[in-house]
Amino acid sequence: MPARDHHHEAVKNALQKDGWLITHDPRTIMLPERALFIDLRASRIDEEIAVLVEIKGFGQDSQIEALAEALGKYNLYRTALELNGVKEPLYLAIPQAAYNGIVSETIGQQIIRDYGVKVLVYDPDTEAIIQWLP
Repeated sequence: MPARDHHHEAVKNALQKDGWLITHDPRTIMLPERALFIDLRASRIDEEIAVLVEIKGFGQDSQIEALAEALGKYNLYRTALELNGVKEPLYLAIPQAAYNGIVSETIGQQIIRDYGVKVLVYDPDTEAIIQWLP
C-alpha cells in the first residue's frame, strides 16, 4: 500500500466533522494487472451519497510539479473507476493555500475546467472543509 499524504488525517477528520462517515481508508480499485488505492471513501447515509477522495498536500517546492502530479493521479484514478463501472464521484482534496495559489491562477483554473476536476478545498490546520467544487 502506498504512503499516505501528510494531510491524510486532517482531511479524514474534516470529513468526519462535516458529517461524513469514512467507509474505506483506502478504497481499493482492482484492475486486471494491479491494484490502485484511492485515499478515502466517505458516505452520508442520510443523503444516500458517497464520494471518493484523493488527497494532495502540494508540499513540493515547485507548485507546477505538484499540480501536474495531482492531475495525473486524479485522471489515472478516474480512468480506473470508469473501467470498473464505479459511479461515485472522485474529488481531489487540496489545501486552501494551494487553492489560493497555483489552482486559482490562470493555468490552474483552465486545467480544472478542461479536465472536469472535482475539488475539495480543506484547511489542514483547523481540519475543516472550506468548499466543494463544483
